[in-house]
Amino acid sequence: MHKGLIKKSKEHTLRLFKYTGRKPLYTVCEDSCSEVSRLLASWFRDKMPGTKIYIAKGKIKNQAHDIIIIDGGKGVDIVDPTVWQFFKNKRSIIMGKTRTIGEAPHKLTDIYGGKWKISERITKYSKKEIIKLERVLAKNIG
Repeated sequence: MHKGLIKKSKEHTLRLFKYTGRKPLYTVCEDSCSEVSRLLASWFRDKMPGTKIYIAKGKIKNQAHDIIIIDGGKGVDIVDPTVWQFFKNKRSIIMGKTRTIGEAPHKLTDIYGGKWKISERITKYSKKEIIKLERVLAKNIG
């Protein structure tokens, strides 16, 4: 994934949170990884047609976490739009890269610990599904 798209994806993520800088990011993004991951995955689908995009689910201690896996054909990018829950000072939402989709859960275990699996492939969401995700996110971030 090129730097311009990485920067725009982080900016889009911050817009999803309606982030103003008043609160630390790690408090803003608590309990919203599911919705934000799916909303950002949908945004990636629009920006990168033909790319295979997945959600990986992890169980870290007693906490569930969702992350985006992007298979662009020339390697797999691991994107965590709520990375600040675990790494408070992280600047990028890009967590790593693997050669294949099958390597991604192992890489996630190396980064976060816990157990990981690819749980779903992201297809195009309907407008109604996007609105539902946005409503849940708005409720979560208060």
